[in-house]
Amino acid sequence: MPPMRVALSVLLLASALSACTPAPVSTASSAEAPAPASAIAWRQGDVDDAFAEAADSGKPVLLYWGAVWCPPCNQLKAGLFKDPAFIALTGKFVPVYLDGDEEGAQAWGERFGVRGYPTLIVLDPQRTELTRVAGGNDAAELTRALTVAAGRRSAIAATLATALATPDRLAAEDWQVLGDYGWEVDANRLAGERRSQDVLRQLSKAAPDAALQRRFALLALATADTPTSSPTEVRELLQAVLAQPAEVRRNRELLGYAGATLVKQASAGPATSNTLGQQLLVALERAVAERGNRADDALSRALTEVSLARQQQPNGALPAALVERVKQRVAAADAAATDAHARQATISSAVYALRQVGDDAGAEALLLAELKRSEQPYYYMPELAELAEQRGDTAGALEWLKRAYDGAQGPATRVQWGVLYVEGLLKLAPDDAPRIEQATASLIAELEAQPSGYHQRTRQRFERLAGQLKTWSGKHQGAETLARLQQRMQQACGEQVDGACKDWLS
Repeated sequence: MPPMRVALSVLLLASALSACTPAPVSTASSAEAPAPASAIAWRQGDVDDAFAEAADSGKPVLLYWGAVWCPPCNQLKAGLFKDPAFIALTGKFVPVYLDGDEEGAQAWGERFGVRGYPTLIVLDPQRTELTRVAGGNDAAELTRALTVAAGRRSAIAATLATALATPDRLAAEDWQVLGDYGWEVDANRLAGERRSQDVLRQLSKAAPDAALQRRFALLALATADTPTSSPTEVRELLQAVLAQPAEVRRNRELLGYAGATLVKQASAGPATSNTLGQQLLVALERAVAERGNRADDALSRALTEVSLARQQQPNGALPAALVERVKQRVAAADAAATDAHARQATISSAVYALRQVGDDAGAEALLLAELKRSEQPYYYMPELAELAEQRGDTAGALEWLKRAYDGAQGPATRVQWGVLYVEGLLKLAPDDAPRIEQATASLIAELEAQPSGYHQRTRQRFERLAGQLKTWSGKHQGAETLARLQQRMQQACGEQVDGACKDWLS
C-alpha cells in the first residue's frame, strides 16, 4: 500500500450530524403532499431484485458496501445516512444496503470489484458502473457527487477512456465525475493495466480548470508508491491548493491523511517544511471551523500536527504542549460521540492518536472501557493484542486474538478475525504446530457454512494466510501439517464454484 494511504482508515472520524425531525402532521391543505422520508428505503442485500426494479423504473442502483464493525461505515450511518438532503437524494436511486456478511455479499463484491469498506457504487440497470465514491469523504462532498451521478448514463470506464484519448470531447460534468471518483480506494480498478498515478497525472494535464488539475495531481501523488514529482513541483502544488478554501474542502480527507507526507516531499530544508506545515495546519483549522469546530475534526487536525512534528523529531520526544493537546482532543471526541455509530467511528482514531503521542496506557484504558459499550467489542481486541505484544506479554496477545475470533459475528468477519488469530500464532508461537493446525482447521470449517463464500475479502485473506503458512512450514518442518490442512480445505470447498478454493496451499 502506498505510504500516504496507510493512515486513511484510522483518520476517518465520526460525523455529528443530527437525525432529521419527524414530518409535521398533514392538514387538509397538505394531505395530498407526501411526507418527506425519514430514512433511506434500503433494499437489504437484495441485489438481483434491485436491478429488476431499476430496469422497470429507469433509476440507477446505489449500492452501499460496508460492515457493522467498520469505523468509516459507522461514520456514514451517524451522519450522511441521517441527513435529510441525502435521504431525499436516494429517492432518485434504487438503494441497496449490502453488508459484507450477508449471504452472497462477497460474491457481489467480487463481481463489482469492491475492495474496501465502505464504498458507494452507482450502476445502471444493465449493471454497468457509472461511478463510485469513497465512503469516508465529507458528507457534503458525497451528496454533491451523488447528485451529479444520479443523472448519469455514461459508464465511468468510457468517460475515462475519452478523457485520456480525446479530452476536449468531455463535458464539464464528465470531468466533475472523474474528479469525484473514489480514486483513494479503488484507483487501480479504473486505471486497468496502467499505473494509477500515471493515469491521474495525465488527467491533471488535460482537465479544463486549475482546481481539477490540482486535485488529480494530488491524487497522483497520494496513490504513488514512491514520489513522482520534484520537491518544487509538490511545494507549488500544495501551496496553490492550500490558498483556496474551496479546494481545501474538496480535498480535506486527502490533505488530512497525506498532507504531512506531501510537506516532506516538498521540503527544501527545515525552514521550508516548517512554513509549509504551518500553512497546512492553518488551512485544516479553517476547514474545521467551517464544519462547526467538531471534536472529531479537531482530533484529525491534531494528528496531522503530530505527523509534522514527527518529521522534525523522528526519535525525540514530542513537545509536551502538543501531547497534552492531543489528549484533550481525544477526551473531547470521546465525550462528543454519544451513540453507537458515532463511537464505532471515533474510538479507533482516538486510540491511534494516543498511541502516536506515546500514551499506550491511555489507549489501552480507552479500549478496555469501550469493550463494555460497543456492540462489536471484538473489533478492538486485535489492538489490545498488539499492545500486549509490545510489552512482551505474548500469552496475553494471543488470548486477545482468540477472544476476538471467538466473538466475531458474520461469516466474512469471522474469517477475517480468524486469519488474524492464526497469523498471531505463526508470529508469536511458531513452534506450537498443533495449535496452529487446530486454529487453521477451525478457520477452514467456517467455509462449510458458506456455499458461495470463497470470494473477494474472504478469498484474499485465505490467500494471504496461505503464503504465511508456507513460509512458516519452510522454517518449522510443517509440510505434513500443510498437507492435512490442504486436504481439509478441499473437503470444505464443497460446492464452491471458485476453483481457487480447492487450489489453496498448492
